[in-house]
Amino acid sequence: MPHYHDSDAPHWYVHIDMDVIDADAARPYLREQTRIEEANGMHSFEFFVDDLDDPKKAVLLECFRDDASQSAHMEHIRLEQLASAFANFRIHVYGNPPRSVRDRMHAAGFWPPAFEGEFTHMPYFMGFRG
Repeated sequence: MPHYHDSDAPHWYVHIDMDVIDADAARPYLREQTRIEEANGMHSFEFFVDDLDDPKKAVLLECFRDDASQSAHMEHIRLEQLASAFANFRIHVYGNPPRSVRDRMHAAGFWPPAFEGEFTHMPYFMGFRG
């Protein structure tokens, strides 16, 4: 099992809190998007909601294995459909995405200063991944 210390972990996580504005649009989008993200090579792409029948709040947890999986993610995220189902994104990045990823996120409006919403970046310190 690989143990990492002082920022040498090759993977990183993105945690996004969002408001659900159209649950009926979210369901088919997420069914297809989870398959797309698996093909993109992500470690995980998981959604959680506050209420299964009438969701108002959602959390997305993404774990990227490398630059290629994040690049594929940005190419295939289908932002129009995402924005039709969710709003008020609050982004938290855990770990150390490569500069190419930060630049790509910035260009797409998801890394400060391009992203003007709530944003937190916490660099990797220590841990393991099985």
